[in-house]
Amino acid sequence: MIYVKQSYNLEPATHSTRDRVVDVVDRYVLPANERHGARLVGAWYAHEAWFNQVIHLTEFDDLAAWQAHRESAARDGDANEGVAQMTNLAPEQHVEVLEPFGPVAPERLRQAIADSAERPVETYTFAILDVTPSKIEPFHAMLSAFAKNFPIIAALRDVSGNPYRVTDLWASDAAGASYAPNDDRQEAFFGPLRQVAPREKCMRLHALPYSPLR
Repeated sequence: MIYVKQSYNLEPATHSTRDRVVDVVDRYVLPANERHGARLVGAWYAHEAWFNQVIHLTEFDDLAAWQAHRESAARDGDANEGVAQMTNLAPEQHVEVLEPFGPVAPERLRQAIADSAERPVETYTFAILDVTPSKIEPFHAMLSAFAKNFPIIAALRDVSGNPYRVTDLWASDAAGASYAPNDDRQEAFFGPLRQVAPREKCMRLHALPYSPLR
C-alpha cells in the first residue's frame, strides 16, 4: 500500500472557504475517486500549520495504481473540474507519498474506519516523529509495544524525502493533554521515546463530513 497525503492551504482561510471545499469534494472529488480507483481514508481540517488547512489521506495499492489513477482522471472532465475548483480554493497545495511502517498494518486503518462509522472519534492526531537514523530499529520495536496499548491506527514513512520521518495516526486527541508537572506516566512514555526520536510535531485533526474516518 501507499498513501498520498495532500494538504490544501485555503485562501482566504475562512470557514466559508472550508464549506466550499466540502461541496466541491462531494460533487467532484469523491465521484472521481470512485471512478478512477482512489480510496480516500481520511479527510480533516487542522490549524497547526495554517488556519483551516484541509488534509486528505488517500490509499492506493501501489505506486503504479496511483499513476494509473492520475492518468485516467486527467481524461475525465468532471475530475478536472474538481481539481480546478480545489486549486481556486487552495492555490498552495503540498503532496507527500507515504508507505506503511512497522507493525501497524493497513488492516488496522480499515478497522478504524468501520469502528468510527459506529462510534465517531471526530478528533484525530498526526504524530510526526524525526527518528535518529541509527535508532530506527529500536524505534520499530518501541512502536510494536505502543501499538498494542494506544489507539495508533496507522504508522507511515516517507517514500521519498526523509526515510527517518515517521507519521503515526492516532484515533484520539493525543495532543490535548493539559500541563502536569512531574508526571511519572508521561516520563515513562516519552523518556525512552525521546532517546530514539528526539523531535516530534503533533497536529490535531478534525474530521470533515465526508471523511471515512469520522
